[in-house]
Amino acid sequence: MKKVMVTLICAAMILSAAGCSTNLSVNTKTTSTENTTASTTSDNTSSNSSNSTKTSSGEENYDLTFSDRDSDPSYDESTAVKITFNSKSASVSGKGATAEGSKVTITKEGTYVVSGASSDGQIYVKTDDKSKVQIVLSGVDFTSSTSPIVVESADKVFITLKDGTENKLSDSSSYELTADSSTVDAAIFSKSDLTINGTGKLTVNGNYKHGIVTKDDLAITGGKINVTSNKAGIEGKDSVIIKSSDITVNAGSDAIRSTNTEKTDTKGYVYIESGTFNLTTENDGIQAVSLLRIDGGEFTIKTGGGSTNGKTHSDGGMKMDMFKSDSDSTDSESAKAVKCATDIKINGGTFNIDSSDDAFHSNSNFAMTDGTLNIKTGDDGVHANSTLTIDGGTVNIEQSYEGIEAGEITVNNGNITVNSSDDGFNAAGGSDGNVEKGAFDSDSSKKLTINGGYVYVNADGDGLDSNGALAITGGVTLVTGPENNGNGALDYDSSATISGGTLVALGASGMAQTVTAEDNQGSIMTDIDSQSGKSFALTDSDGNVIASFNTDKTYSNIVVSSPDITSGKTYKIVCDGTVDGADKNGYANSGKVSGGSEVETVEMTSNNYSSGGEGNGMGGSGGGMGGPGRMNGDGSNDTNGRPDGDMGVRGFQR
Repeated sequence: MKKVMVTLICAAMILSAAGCSTNLSVNTKTTSTENTTASTTSDNTSSNSSNSTKTSSGEENYDLTFSDRDSDPSYDESTAVKITFNSKSASVSGKGATAEGSKVTITKEGTYVVSGASSDGQIYVKTDDKSKVQIVLSGVDFTSSTSPIVVESADKVFITLKDGTENKLSDSSSYELTADSSTVDAAIFSKSDLTINGTGKLTVNGNYKHGIVTKDDLAITGGKINVTSNKAGIEGKDSVIIKSSDITVNAGSDAIRSTNTEKTDTKGYVYIESGTFNLTTENDGIQAVSLLRIDGGEFTIKTGGGSTNGKTHSDGGMKMDMFKSDSDSTDSESAKAVKCATDIKINGGTFNIDSSDDAFHSNSNFAMTDGTLNIKTGDDGVHANSTLTIDGGTVNIEQSYEGIEAGEITVNNGNITVNSSDDGFNAAGGSDGNVEKGAFDSDSSKKLTINGGYVYVNADGDGLDSNGALAITGGVTLVTGPENNGNGALDYDSSATISGGTLVALGASGMAQTVTAEDNQGSIMTDIDSQSGKSFALTDSDGNVIASFNTDKTYSNIVVSSPDITSGKTYKIVCDGTVDGADKNGYANSGKVSGGSEVETVEMTSNNYSSGGEGNGMGGSGGGMGGPGRMNGDGSNDTNGRPDGDMGVRGFQR
């Protein structure tokens, strides 16, 4: 949204100095993934096709597969070592572990079945770095003065939740413990690869800091897991991969995260194949450094107290920190629902998000092929600093400050609904902040492209906003834009074209811009008498509906484009009528309109008709500073479909 107040301030700066040149962009380094080899972990089992995950371009270096043993919770009861806890003591039946009071140390590879309760119990794993240890939790209840499970050394440890059992692990609120010079700070703490599997239940209380932490790779392939933590809930420093699990996290900081910033070419990723997730956090819900990919699952995520606790945004005036380049790549204090320092890829799943900060945030690229995003946020719905691509699925942004924002936005398919208190779509890029970064900069690299799908935008700021170009080649795009004359249903800098599909944009006339129709397309932009909460329909001379749209807002400018609008024909604008067969948004491209009033007739002498956008505020048309670019007051239109002029409100906007 290019705000009028900011515009005037910048105008004054321009008049008093040589110019107003501000660089607000943030450079985000994208890690190359070429000519490297994927890192894999061997569990002495072959990985079959059912455990394979297809990777797309840019993912080849990340091991997104579950080994057979990760997914297999079975064990041989007859050969397993039995460990039994009883209050402040423990006993061991078998070789490979020793008990000292209520602490049991495992020193050999093997399977260990653990049961019983302890007021100060602990399982400590210290084997050679080639050993694999399976710990079967078979009804345990530990309250430890330090950490209940610590893995100092092993190749890999499997914690299996035995079917039909409930297990509880709680650490103390304060303790000092190290494992091979590493500080232990979680109820389950591992320096080695860790897998949690099985079908039983596990409750983890991280009273000191974290719930479950491994300094290597973490795989979760089953069980019902409930984590409550003072800090992070679940962390795999090198990676986190999850499937077929039921996970609930209440965390004082982040819920699920991977944090390796040193080896981002192969580590620092989160991959979720499936599962059920209920995440409530003070900070981020799911966070990764290098790659965050989700293929399926059911997600309920609430961060930072929810959308009603969002940060305050300024709709006018200039904040001093607007020139900061505050990247989010390592920020642990944000409250974003799904966040990655590089790429987010959503291939499926259902997300119900209530976040005080961005719902989805990438410091690089966001891509969606399928799934359902239901979003309420106090900030951006979906944000990417670089590119944002939607190829399918459903995006329902019920509440946001800005709906969808990135440097380059491409919609190829999908069903998208955006409700925003500022811009609906914003092709501006850069990190988000108190005011839109790059708000003054016309940038040809910024682009908003709609190639298909069904897009509905209800914006109090600009509806479709691009600091560069806007292009529509297909689909249905409906915009109910601002009621104030400081914004427009469409807002772009370099060009706006439409060569396919249908566009209906309703909004205020003060900053109105139109699109240039190409190929066999026609477009109409016109001011009309103000309509308050009344439906819109464009019909041909016989009363056949070309395009219709309902809004409960006040509008005085219409932009409509359709392949059914052609030169040499006459069209009628009908408001406050009822269209046969219209969808929930009042959209139809056929049928008849009943009732209503004909407010204007348009005779097309070419494929592009433009009459309006002359500005009802900021001095009116041809007076004071003029309307948008209308200092001359001659009514002629420039290449952007705006009235021509040397100076005006828009003249200082970028």
